[in-house]
Amino acid sequence: MTLRKNFPVALNRDLGEGAYNKGLKALKAVDRSHVRLSDPRLCHGSADIDTRLAAELPHAARWDYVVAHDNQLHFVEVHPAHTSEVSQVKKKKEWLTEWLRDSEVGRLAADKRFHWIASGKIAITKNSKQARAAAQMGLNPIRLLTL
Repeated sequence: MTLRKNFPVALNRDLGEGAYNKGLKALKAVDRSHVRLSDPRLCHGSADIDTRLAAELPHAARWDYVVAHDNQLHFVEVHPAHTSEVSQVKKKKEWLTEWLRDSEVGRLAADKRFHWIASGKIAITKNSKQARAAAQMGLNPIRLLTL
């Protein structure tokens, strides 16, 4: 089976029926403007993890989205990119890592990539401990994600 076929099934098991969306439709319009597809035919769909799990896990530091594209899973967090927000994004990445251990999506045979997209200006002080923490997580914020 391919990611194109397995991704919707895994999402519906993990997040409930209807979690899977074609293309980037799961992303809120304001967030979708931060993601570009070089070839939309390679996009296998998306899901809004945060919204789907909000009622079940209201106090968790939930990650925003997952997008399956060209046999890769891209986990996307659209979040302010300020020095003071690095610790919050770190909590979200830790939550996502835990969630992936027990989820069907986490068991899919695909490379997993993690992206922090700045919802506004990137304002993380260079050479700060927060900048180093973001780099250690592999999450240097970007303004636009091109897949």
